[in-house]
Amino acid sequence: MLDFFSRLPEICILFGTIKYNIMMMADRIALWRLFGMNTPILFALLALLCGGITAFFAKVVGENQGYSPSYMIVQAISFVLFAVVIHIVQKQPFELSGRLAGIGLVSGVFAGVATLASLIAFKLGGQGSIIFPIVSLGVIVSVALSFAIYREPVTSTKLVGIGFGVASIVFLSR
Repeated sequence: MLDFFSRLPEICILFGTIKYNIMMMADRIALWRLFGMNTPILFALLALLCGGITAFFAKVVGENQGYSPSYMIVQAISFVLFAVVIHIVQKQPFELSGRLAGIGLVSGVFAGVATLASLIAFKLGGQGSIIFPIVSLGVIVSVALSFAIYREPVTSTKLVGIGFGVASIVFLSR
């Protein structure tokens, strides 16, 4: 397992590189047409894959009794480096309004709390088959905020889909 951790930065960089390359090529090769999907859905699926792998790494750290704040710092460094590389490759300067920077800071605190809570749950012996579904219920918060703040339409199909999602998570966590 020690070899896994020594190679973890390489693995993270590999997944980051793959994610970035897919993002850059999607428009050029019309990848969404190959799958009959629109671009936002394709990126959502990519986020699902990468998010799932990231969550699994939290389980690995917990199982190996890693110190959560140290892991979070290493993860944050790779996240920042990934963003810097994107800026360099796209030749874009850093630009963000004060309001969005504030939202980013608040979001970072929430992400830190969520990550720390997950890492501690795994360190205390929590099973991935229970912790992951519970954490996944966070989608309910995101959807409710999207409905409330952006006035996205609430349809019966969306509500049934959310209901199925919640039901599946409840069954998975038993």
